[in-house]
Amino acid sequence: MLSMRLIHKYLMLVVALVLLSFQALSVNAEEADKGPDWLFVITPNGGWLNNEVTFNIKVPQGSSGETEYQEQKITLRDNGWGFGLTTVGFYKRISLTNVFFMFPKVNESRLIGNITYLAGTIPTGVFVEPYIGLGFVWVSTDTDYRDFDYAQKDELYGEPAVGFAHFERMAIKNRVLAPFPKIGAQFNLPLQHWYITPFYSLMYEDVNVRARGISTDDDEVAGHVEVWYKDQLDRGKPPQNTELTPAVSVDVDAFDKRNPKEYLSNLVGADFFLDFHYFLQLRGKVYYNIDYNLWTTRLIGSVLFNEWVGLSAYFEYSQKITVTNTYLLVGPAFVLMPWEFAQKIRARREKTNEN
Repeated sequence: MLSMRLIHKYLMLVVALVLLSFQALSVNAEEADKGPDWLFVITPNGGWLNNEVTFNIKVPQGSSGETEYQEQKITLRDNGWGFGLTTVGFYKRISLTNVFFMFPKVNESRLIGNITYLAGTIPTGVFVEPYIGLGFVWVSTDTDYRDFDYAQKDELYGEPAVGFAHFERMAIKNRVLAPFPKIGAQFNLPLQHWYITPFYSLMYEDVNVRARGISTDDDEVAGHVEVWYKDQLDRGKPPQNTELTPAVSVDVDAFDKRNPKEYLSNLVGADFFLDFHYFLQLRGKVYYNIDYNLWTTRLIGSVLFNEWVGLSAYFEYSQKITVTNTYLLVGPAFVLMPWEFAQKIRARREKTNEN
């Protein structure tokens, strides 16, 4: 567990960055880049998710002729369909990105999450400006397996063996809470409103995993494990209708295991934004978790059919301590901006079409 002193220092850094963000918000609009004071793109969407979730359980293993319980790490993989809501935009020098998603059934799970990120720049009068931001990630995975089976290869008494576990019901809840302040420098490129922002971030993750092996008959036995030598298997499965017996055959008691942990990670990465008169937009984020060797890539692209309506897509590949997700969400994009600027955009577009 992290020390309270370290957590307090982290919270003080978050507060300081929030205050600096609101200071950037107070900058006069005339000092900002040419364009509207505000613009937002809102996209209800639907799409696909590939999910990996990792948790620990204790299963029986053979050792020196005896059966003992050892903690094993299990990773489950699945994919499914869901929906969400993406909002991106800015007000003066403050930008907002918010992504909500829900996938009702992936890995027999209901997965709900939200990513919110607020950032701002401080004007300098030159092409590079200080950049500060504050983000928050919340992801909850609620899994309920019935007739859960799991196989794992192992060495038993020095020989290759395979363990087969069956549980009447397995319930896993995984919750990740992760605030992350960022500091960096925004380099404004001499093309439309393009920029690239290398940054450093400090991410605090509160991860709470609860795994339960539950008996449907409310007794003390939640499942059963058998371990077979590899040369005894029939096409990779336990042999049937033979006189052979498994090396280990044992009932597994019902269990309720909680595993709350806190992590503090150093992140380095870059944001970028590319556009063409706001009608084509691509914003992205790539960062690397130095402490745990994890990567995250996030892309949001929009194409507008006119100044009010378009199409937007959201892609993310995100590695967290216990969960790895790959998302792809697509939907109609609705644009909100000042009416006067919308008329300028329309006139510019019509002039471009005439030429």
